[in-house]
Amino acid sequence: MPRRPSAAIAATPQPLISNQRLQQLYVTLLRTRLLRQRNPLKENAASPVAREAIVTGTVTHLEDGDAVMPVSGDRIAALARGHSLRRIVAAGSLPGVLASAPTAEARFAIATGYALARQGTAHVTLAFGGPGLVSLDSIRASLAYAAQHQLGIVFVIESPADADLSSAHHTEPLGIYGIPVDGNDVIAIYRVAQEAIHRARRGVGPTLMDCKPWPLDGAADPVLRLEQALERRGIDTSGLKQRILAAFRKELGAASRKRRQTKP
Repeated sequence: MPRRPSAAIAATPQPLISNQRLQQLYVTLLRTRLLRQRNPLKENAASPVAREAIVTGTVTHLEDGDAVMPVSGDRIAALARGHSLRRIVAAGSLPGVLASAPTAEARFAIATGYALARQGTAHVTLAFGGPGLVSLDSIRASLAYAAQHQLGIVFVIESPADADLSSAHHTEPLGIYGIPVDGNDVIAIYRVAQEAIHRARRGVGPTLMDCKPWPLDGAADPVLRLEQALERRGIDTSGLKQRILAAFRKELGAASRKRRQTKP
């Protein structure tokens, strides 16, 4: 079983993450959860982790010119990328969001090719594998190629707690850096992704982030855990949460009406 990072890394909000950034993460996490609940994915394998936590903690770091390869049918990456609900509901192509593919193998291959085309820039590609991955066999070629050419790409997978897909045993032969992270802890994901994307932007090479459904002490729900982290900083989330919910419903209603009006 893969070794879990220390509690200091996996769960504790550090001063390096400002109160403002934590609140931004909270807003994005809530909005992506609301959109995911409205548009649940039809998946062959149920995800043991909250993808809104994974998406929030990683996509938040992307800059103009970066790109994200989402799970097929998943709109929350576009929302976390900063696109409006109106554009997302319209279901058209969106800047910085690549057209997805039905399998992790295809998504990683497309994202690797995209990263290769942008080699020599500081732009980063972020690719999501989705749930159900129990081995690296189907994505091995993309990981090895990205490592060989030191591409600016971060691969994000979701695997069972007892799988060690990001261990040195699996990643060193491919030449890629792998790290497991608590897939239900948006702060831990944020910190791991920050380093991974920084490495990619510097031209050091790709990273394999392995999001795990580790059993946790206390609340496993990522929204509640982030609320507790904010409260430990003396920030009351009750009023903020209600404002986010109200604003989301208003924006979604307007987007839905706009789409109905523009339908032929």
